[in-house]
Amino acid sequence: MLKLKRLDNMDILTPDVQRLVDFYHGTLGLGFFLPYVAEEKWAAIEMGNVTLYIFHTTNDTPVERRTAVNLEDKPGFDSFAFEVENLDAAIDYLDGKVEWVTAEPIEWQHPNGTHYRYRPMFDPDGNMFYVTQPHKTV
Repeated sequence: MLKLKRLDNMDILTPDVQRLVDFYHGTLGLGFFLPYVAEEKWAAIEMGNVTLYIFHTTNDTPVERRTAVNLEDKPGFDSFAFEVENLDAAIDYLDGKVEWVTAEPIEWQHPNGTHYRYRPMFDPDGNMFYVTQPHKTV
């Protein structure tokens, strides 16, 4: 029987590795998992217990941007989310440094009491991700 343990890594392909390194490492303050050597045209960024690999591609077709409305977007990978302790403080820190998808944070609540406050943004290539403050009851 297959027994998956945890998400280990994810990859982003980009024509400009340095631009994404500047964003994920510089703007967001995430550390490197492996030493970064710009000439090698790849980077490994620590995102908690997941490693984000950024790899160079020669294809410069723009990313099709997602929206915060899942029912309207095309099938496929949508986004990832970073948990934060205080969403308002995270938004204050990121204002002026990121391109927000929505003008205000979004709130979602499940009938069991679990609820989230979150706000989506784009990285410089147009990949969407969130900062989220979860309140889990399970």
